This record gives sequence, structure tokens and C-alpha cells, in this order.
Amino acid sequence: MIAAAVLFTILGGVLGASLEPVSFSVSIPIAIMGGFILKAIRDQKN
Repeated sequence: MIAAAVLFTILGGVLGASLEPVSFSVSIPIAIMGGFILKAIRDQKN
């Protein structure tokens, strides 16, 4: 799970770097990693 989170975050950073506004290149990897963190928190509660 950690390896997938790192891989998708890096891929999101590469994808975001090709987008025009700089805010997209910063926010896409943060959003992806945040999704994985939320999923890990929800899995721990169950």
C-alpha cells in the first residue's frame, strides 16, 4: 500500500508538472497522498 501511494504520488507530480498553472503541479500530489492517508485511517477504524 505504501509503495502504491508513493508511485501514484510521483506519477501525479509528473502529470501536474505538465499542466499550466503551478498550483495544479503542487496540489495534485498532495491530493493523491491525502486520499491514501484517509483510506489508511478508515481501514484502521474498521
